[in-house]
Amino acid sequence: MKSPQIPLAAPLAGVVGVAAVFFFFSPSATSGPKTGALAPDFTLTDLGGRTTTLSQHKGRVVLLDFWATWCTSCEREVPELKSLYEEFPRDRFELLAVACDEGGPELVANFAAKYQLPYPVLFGDEAVQRGYRIFGLPTKYLIDAQGLVFRKYLANTTREEIAADIRSLLERSSS
Repeated sequence: MKSPQIPLAAPLAGVVGVAAVFFFFSPSATSGPKTGALAPDFTLTDLGGRTTTLSQHKGRVVLLDFWATWCTSCEREVPELKSLYEEFPRDRFELLAVACDEGGPELVANFAAKYQLPYPVLFGDEAVQRGYRIFGLPTKYLIDAQGLVFRKYLANTTREEIAADIRSLLERSSS
């Protein structure tokens, strides 16, 4: 009985596939900008059609929240994010919500209106998602007043942890 011939391309494709999965989901590949590194700047449009850059917020602590309307964890975080936004002074802290939806501006605008989001909502694009290595939602980055990445947060981070880090950065920038 003759054994079946397996084309060389099949095992090679499997090895390449495993390597690609390992690369894209390994901690180093998905980690994004490193702590202490300059946060990647971006120019995005908000719900009102105005452009916003990260660099225009230099001098303030910034929490970048990458989210989507279909993300149930993101939806559950809205009350906590609203309370963080209200807790800290506007002249020293900003929260920028970067929507990673593909459903269009109307979908994001309806979500923002439904939850009465008081902070700026920006329409994310592929470049900003690549720059921050966004592979899962929600993902947040805390940027210090000098524009450096302080910390990255994933879905399991508590409001209290983020608030403590914001307080620490605000205290550091006022001394």
